[in-house]
Amino acid sequence: MITLGLDSSEAHGGVALVSDGALLGEVLLEEPLRHSEELLPAVERLIDSCGIEREGIARVSVNRGPGSFTGLRIGLSSAKGFGQALGIPVFGVDGTVAYRTRVTSRRVCVIVANRRELFYVQWFVGEKPRGDAVRVMTGRELLDRLSRETKELTAVGSGVEVLRPELSELLQVKLAPPELNRPSPAWIARLGEGVEGDDELYTLEPLYVEPAIRKLAA
Repeated sequence: MITLGLDSSEAHGGVALVSDGALLGEVLLEEPLRHSEELLPAVERLIDSCGIEREGIARVSVNRGPGSFTGLRIGLSSAKGFGQALGIPVFGVDGTVAYRTRVTSRRVCVIVANRRELFYVQWFVGEKPRGDAVRVMTGRELLDRLSRETKELTAVGSGVEVLRPELSELLQVKLAPPELNRPSPAWIARLGEGVEGDDELYTLEPLYVEPAIRKLAA
């Protein structure tokens, strides 16, 4: 089964094709914030480079957030467009889970960079999130929170690279290597490949996480 993965949740994004867990190909968008112009042409280049037909794709997987409001809308509309055109199911993947699965540590803090110099943050213990909702935090709030951790954890996500100098000073926080801290459509495709359940073509909604404006003004 071939799965097409789309990720336009952050400033940089891309597309990937995966078959039974194996990566067939991946195209990362070089220019930031140009998803509307580059995402669909990237899919066409990827399909051509992998030497497959569109009809060979069995499902579409897309990062549903958290992330950029505009980027998420572009990704989901593109995924649904492919699903309708090819008559194949569409599935959404939680972006924090896509980062969490890249590391083997039991305790993990996923940090996703936001364009407004904020961060989407989710803690995991094992495979399950600790708490129900993704939090929006300033860098200062996040560093203060992590400084109070009493047990070792691993930080992973695009926000790690933004805060790497500051995070490196926290002895209880291990940092994932840079190659694991970028958006990865390959991981979106792999996770989407394993989703069981009904086609989400008509039900899939983006995961928007809005910052508390009153806190930013304080």
